[in-house]
Amino acid sequence: MAVHVTETLLKRSASQSQSLGDKIVRNAASGVLRMVVVAPIPFLLTPFLLRHVGTMGYGTWAVLLSINGLTALADLGVVGTLTKHISEHFTHQDYVKVNRVVNAGILMFLVIAALCALAINLTSGFLISVFFRQSSLAVWQLQHLIRLLTIAIALNLLAFPFASVISGLQRLDLSNLLWALSAIITALLAAVFVTLGQGIAGLIHAIVLTSSILFVLNAVLAWRLLPQLRIEPRMLRMDDINELCSFSLQVYVAQMATAVYFHTEKLLLAHFTGPTPVGWYDIANDLAMKIRNGPALMLVPLMPAAAELKARGDDAKTSELYYRTHKYLAVLSVATVTIVGLLAHRFVELWLGLGFSATSKALIVLTVVQIGNLVGGPALLILVGKGNLRPAVRFAVAGMVGTVILSTVLISRFGFTGALYGTSISVLAATVYLVYMFHQEMSYSGRRLIHIYVKPVMWGICVAALIGCLVPVSRLHWPGMIAASFGITIANGAGLLLLRYFDVLDLRALERFLPVPHLLRRSSLFSDVS
Repeated sequence: MAVHVTETLLKRSASQSQSLGDKIVRNAASGVLRMVVVAPIPFLLTPFLLRHVGTMGYGTWAVLLSINGLTALADLGVVGTLTKHISEHFTHQDYVKVNRVVNAGILMFLVIAALCALAINLTSGFLISVFFRQSSLAVWQLQHLIRLLTIAIALNLLAFPFASVISGLQRLDLSNLLWALSAIITALLAAVFVTLGQGIAGLIHAIVLTSSILFVLNAVLAWRLLPQLRIEPRMLRMDDINELCSFSLQVYVAQMATAVYFHTEKLLLAHFTGPTPVGWYDIANDLAMKIRNGPALMLVPLMPAAAELKARGDDAKTSELYYRTHKYLAVLSVATVTIVGLLAHRFVELWLGLGFSATSKALIVLTVVQIGNLVGGPALLILVGKGNLRPAVRFAVAGMVGTVILSTVLISRFGFTGALYGTSISVLAATVYLVYMFHQEMSYSGRRLIHIYVKPVMWGICVAALIGCLVPVSRLHWPGMIAASFGITIANGAGLLLLRYFDVLDLRALERFLPVPHLLRRSSLFSDVS
């Protein structure tokens, strides 16, 4: 009898592990598809907008987007908290608690959305006087745009509880689909409205309509995925709200750091130098963030997966999840930085024309910063999934204070270049600090983490040197740029394969979604132990 029970438990554990692995690979693969679909959009939309609204108009648009981006802080960390709790309760099939948590989240976001819309409308005059002093638009036009923008902000906030259900059930493939639809619909509507002569107002109308569509889609998908979902006021409990608030405030501090890192420089540039430099900075920063989304796909499934492993009490698999994520992150990050470092100058020349050397330099610097920031991602997301946020809070506070002080001083003195210096120093230093605290907290091996990055970095340097010597990058056109990008990617992967960087578990993960040739399965290029 005891033997039978033990065998049953082992089979159930293996089934759960396989299921979790399938979820992670499926979610990451859907992220790759989203990136492939969405990637061409900024390349086509940015030159189009520059032609139709001009550099001053594009800068004004970038500042409005920064205000919209900073309102993500208004979620107070509740999104990550909801996702974590929904994932844990769903793992135990406790639908009563899932419903209580979702209802509490909806009430909280109703209040947050109302307060956020009210605050932005009341402070619109202050925002205009500080950030739009050199804008070509009249004050009344800017006030109208800001009021319209608050509608989109409120709709985005109200969609968050339903989006948390989707991500908490680890259906990030659907979340990625919604993200892709959002980018496509916004771009199409923006192009239509700008072509009709609506200018920046048309861009805001595109965001409002897209937010409306995404709100409906998130709600419908949440109910389809979780038929047991009930929205009933009688299910509200103050204990649930208090528990969510207590945890979410810690998540909020860490989340605030990300928003501060990637939007403060634009607002400071707008204040000290005017909207036009903000436009150039935003082009480079936006493209760097799009490039970052490739390696970042490795991180998206981590938080709900860590929450599920915590619910199972499987610390060993959490450790393996952490190091294996860094392994794939290292491969993608090095290849990405190599491509951008070699091709950025020529890419900007072909994309925007001559005279944009500052933008190409900014693209290289900001890509390195964005990729470097990802190194702290596995630590942060696993901490959230496990419910231990003390290291993340300390990292966030230190990073935010450093960013605000350093960027203010450097931008006021050096302008555009100061923004690059401030971002680089503050973000990378804070990331190192977070990883150090995480390893101290979890008693993980720092040497193993460093070892994971040694081979990809050294091989990436060799590939960069070889391509730099053999390929006349400055004379390449679009077909050559595409071929060079594929060549660098293939050379990076093939070299690591020859160096036996990958193991049999990597091959098994690949087999879940791609047909692997028989010769590759029997190849000695895969090491037995990672």
